[in-house]
Amino acid sequence: MKFIIPSFQRPEGLLSKTLTYCDTMNIDRKDIYVFIREDDKCFNGYNEISGINLIPIDIIGIGQTHNYITEHFDEGEFIVEIDDDLETIVDQERKPIEDFIGLCNEMKAKMEEVGCSYGGTYAVANPMFMSKCEHYTTDLRYLLGCLRFRFINKKIKVETNYSEDFENCILHFLADGKILKNNWIAPKTKNYSAGGCDGDGRTTETEKKDKEYLVEKYPQYCRIFKRKNGKWDLRLKEYKR
Repeated sequence: MKFIIPSFQRPEGLLSKTLTYCDTMNIDRKDIYVFIREDDKCFNGYNEISGINLIPIDIIGIGQTHNYITEHFDEGEFIVEIDDDLETIVDQERKPIEDFIGLCNEMKAKMEEVGCSYGGTYAVANPMFMSKCEHYTTDLRYLLGCLRFRFINKKIKVETNYSEDFENCILHFLADGKILKNNWIAPKTKNYSAGGCDGDGRTTETEKKDKEYLVEKYPQYCRIFKRKNGKWDLRLKEYKR
């Protein structure tokens, strides 16, 4: 099993958060692939991290990076994609998951069972909402981009960078007729922290543009709205096939 971490301008955070978590979960660093931009100003910091597979690329934007990852690995290969600022993963009672590798194997087996190539988690660690959900659902629902499970499908390419999490949900749902959501787990992370997409061109306007593109192309699957904080966001329409 391969663990994939796209990163940008966050070598210290990557080391102190996601890699520390992976070490704690007994993930061998030889199974970890970190994709970074060749022109990253923090390149040397990444290069000093021991044991990982460091993959420099000349790609700009997280959506296009995920497309590159799709091309890099073999068709049908199972990968686990993780954000570079993951702190921990908790269950529906907000208790830390003790066996992350076991969880990944469980998701892989369940995805094979239901016949889909894309899986993910609940968006926020909220026991009240999580515990009211079915353990697994396969209709069209938002899967948080921080932690995702997928079998490589080279036919799927996203067009957006700052709404690729929503687009991946839609495209994989269209391809397979289902996506697998584990509603009883959620990653804990710090969204919109320094570096990452915010250092790579994400702004309120670029996010809005990408979201408008998806609404125009897939109006039956999503709608756009403005949050109280001024940020534009999408809501997927729960859809079964």
